[in-house]
Amino acid sequence: MRYEAFFFDFDGVLADSVEVKTRAFARLFERYGHDIVAKVVDHHRKNGGMTRADKFRYYYREFLGKPLDEVELQRLCDDFSRLVMDEVITAPGILGANEFLEKWYKQVPCFMVSATPDEELLEIVSRRGLEIYFRDILGSSRSKQKNVKFLLEKHGLNPEKCLFFGDAESDYRAAMACNVNFIGIVTGPDAPLLRVAPGIKWAPNFVKLEIQ
Repeated sequence: MRYEAFFFDFDGVLADSVEVKTRAFARLFERYGHDIVAKVVDHHRKNGGMTRADKFRYYYREFLGKPLDEVELQRLCDDFSRLVMDEVITAPGILGANEFLEKWYKQVPCFMVSATPDEELLEIVSRRGLEIYFRDILGSSRSKQKNVKFLLEKHGLNPEKCLFFGDAESDYRAAMACNVNFIGIVTGPDAPLLRVAPGIKWAPNFVKLEIQ
């Protein structure tokens, strides 16, 4: 197939940065005790692609049984950003990811669609030297589904000739909702995404990846 566009998530797909954010969530909830931290970490690992703001709302409501106003939510998001920024910027890339981008970006337009806040995402991508590969870089100001739909319409793309590389259920759902092809970049057959979508094509990295 001659692809018209590639869509990429960031954490876990281009950078091995998922556990950086796991540690940040654990640290922000450590004052509530081990049991709460365990629930937060488990939920975070199973729900990649969900925004940090939505996760904080969920953890306060479901695990703490406490209200979370917008001021406190913003404080948590700011603290989270400070905890993760430098580590995400220096996190190792997923094997073969940079080489894959270098090979393809002049042939197939590439777009990034992430649950990281837009401004933070742009800084991370710039400081990692990846911005040259992407026509558009979109973060969590809109859902992934809305971002994919926006990009398809903006660039006049045929969704059936596009391909989304993701590691989370939200990536898969966004692609399916927009009729975009999907490949999972996941650590192995026990990855949470493969429990949700066991029949999808997947690879552990871009070296092992085959596209047609």
